[in-house]
Amino acid sequence: MEENKDAEATQVIDSATVETAQDEDKKATPSEKHCKKSVKITASIIAAIIVLGAGGGYAYASTRAYGDYEAQVKSAKAINTKLVKKLDDAQNLVKSTKDTDVLDKAVLDSLNASVKSGEAQKGSPKAEDVNKWALWDVSKAKTTVADDISAATKAIGSIDAAMGKVDASKTAKQIKDAKDALNKTIADAETLYKDSEGKVQDDKTRESLKTAIDTAKKTSDDKKSDVKALNAQKDAVSNAVKSVNDSKTAKEQADAEAKAKAEAEEAARQASQQQSQSQTQSYSNTSSRANSGTSTYSAPTQQAQTQQSTPQQSQNQQNSNSNSGGYKLCATFDTSGAEFTATPCN
Repeated sequence: MEENKDAEATQVIDSATVETAQDEDKKATPSEKHCKKSVKITASIIAAIIVLGAGGGYAYASTRAYGDYEAQVKSAKAINTKLVKKLDDAQNLVKSTKDTDVLDKAVLDSLNASVKSGEAQKGSPKAEDVNKWALWDVSKAKTTVADDISAATKAIGSIDAAMGKVDASKTAKQIKDAKDALNKTIADAETLYKDSEGKVQDDKTRESLKTAIDTAKKTSDDKKSDVKALNAQKDAVSNAVKSVNDSKTAKEQADAEAKAKAEAEEAARQASQQQSQSQTQSYSNTSSRANSGTSTYSAPTQQAQTQQSTPQQSQNQQNSNSNSGGYKLCATFDTSGAEFTATPCN
């Protein structure tokens, strides 16, 4: 195709040269005609060389421009593939992230905007749509592809930045939540430390709790602490709290068992004392009844002796009682302690 174009150009130039020479030959002398003929031949050769050079340069420029265009199209396709992948990652991040997962909701709005912009940059130009030998078309297509590559690259950068902000905001929220949880655990642990004084079976558990609290405070105050470090300290304080609570429970159980034992011993002592008092009282009552029976038994003897010693007095009393219309009662006593009975005397 290049040879045909070069031949056509040469023919055009040669025709123009011949026509010009013919006009001049009509007016020239024979000697001038000879000279002009020589000049004409030389001019034709030079013109042919120029045309051939110009035609070869155009073809070279077109071929080179089209090669650059093909390379740009290849780069554009690679950038487009990267853009599509980045858009998928961004959309997945948007779907998996709630408003409550980030510290600042605005980062999600920014990411959605960058995704929408990136969607408009998807796609790449087709190389076969461009005429290889049309240098102007190739140059124009190169400019279009370059612009597409620039826009796609910018979209990828924008999406990357937006995703980075979302991830950073998520991390910040996680750190805040972890720090809040740690601070609450510390506050509860400090209350337990104060209230558990003298209430644990092993006071070393309280010492360990105090150490854990102090370390956790330093971690919470450190701005470089990450979620892992904060959670680790929270677990350490929680474990120390559990040890103190277990020690408290052990002491409460031990105290309850000691109290129950003391109460049982006191109840046994009181029961023993009551039994002793009951036995003493029973012995005293038995002894008293025995003593009462002896006295009862000796009384009639004394009365009999009295009656024997003073028969006259008894007779007088009997006569007196008879005269007064009364009667005399005689009592019978039992030495066993039973009640006595009174009957009229004979």
